[in-house]
Amino acid sequence: MWLLEKMVSGARFSVSLAVSNEEDALAELALFRRDRDAYLAKVKADRSEEVQASTVAGAVPLSGDVGPRLDADSVREFLRHLTQRGRTEGYRRDARTYLSQWAEVLAGRDLSTVSLLELRRALSQWPTARKMRIITLKSFFSWLREEDRLKVAEDPTLSLKVPPAVAEKGRRAKGYSMAQVEKLYAAIGSQTVRDVLCLRAKTGMHDSEIARLASGKGELRVVNDPSGIAGTARFLHKNGRVHILSLDAQALAAAQRLQVRGRAPIRNTVRESIGYASARIGQSPIHPSELRHSFTTWATNEGQVVKATRGGVPLDVVASVLGHQSTRTTKKFYDGTEIPPMITVPLKLHHPQDPAVMQPRLASVSQM
Repeated sequence: MWLLEKMVSGARFSVSLAVSNEEDALAELALFRRDRDAYLAKVKADRSEEVQASTVAGAVPLSGDVGPRLDADSVREFLRHLTQRGRTEGYRRDARTYLSQWAEVLAGRDLSTVSLLELRRALSQWPTARKMRIITLKSFFSWLREEDRLKVAEDPTLSLKVPPAVAEKGRRAKGYSMAQVEKLYAAIGSQTVRDVLCLRAKTGMHDSEIARLASGKGELRVVNDPSGIAGTARFLHKNGRVHILSLDAQALAAAQRLQVRGRAPIRNTVRESIGYASARIGQSPIHPSELRHSFTTWATNEGQVVKATRGGVPLDVVASVLGHQSTRTTKKFYDGTEIPPMITVPLKLHHPQDPAVMQPRLASVSQM
């Protein structure tokens, strides 16, 4: 018996062939490669009874025959779903990678028949990224349930626990000194990577927020306030709410360049660029995600609060006038602040190839 087995876009196809020799089997493979969809459609139409028999015998059926499957079509639909949910390109790329690896393990199985034990055994084969593999698979199964392709009782991932986010990041010291970041910035050759580093170090932005802002899913506004606030960035925070961030001239210019580019560099590009630069200056590579911790530490120890010169009443006073017991309700439902306060830290990011930046005329700042 000859079998045609092929992995395409993360989905494994396995078809029993009605041929008796290698030459005919290779001819079938050529037809499959020429037009996969047409070939599978023809096989389904011509040999539906044979496919059903092979399913009973334990062979891998064609995608779409019985029950939901982790195949190229379902992954493509799921990625479209993630796009509609506002997930970044990097998130979708990672999801596609993990799902392709799950597809190799599940090998076209009817997902309603997969057991929790099988999933745990599969996870034991991978030494890394256990948490994200679980999250991605649970998200995929959840989408199948939303689409009414899978019943709750048939979903084994409901009992698959996501490990707590501790791991190595929870054990190492968080954050870096300003001198480390300044030295690294001066050694990085890529302007786009420097722009990402600038935004993360000077504002504490998440990687996903920078990606959304760069892709145009955020709004940059130039204000050139004499206080030193050059502009604002308005985007969806990771919690799903609209967030407005005030930027100085260097951070605003970095965000503008990324928006013109249309996308932020992928994480691997950023890590590689940081790694090369760190090696040249004899410094250990930094973890970009830790710059959020660094910004928090710098702001707490040495930061200053900059407010727009036009002034304004503190939110707690407004809440009191409105009769709110806390500012949470005021901020969530009524706050329309256009230029929020900006935290500045004495971080000097300079590279000889950075474009010149026009600085707004500075006014006085208040100590934090």
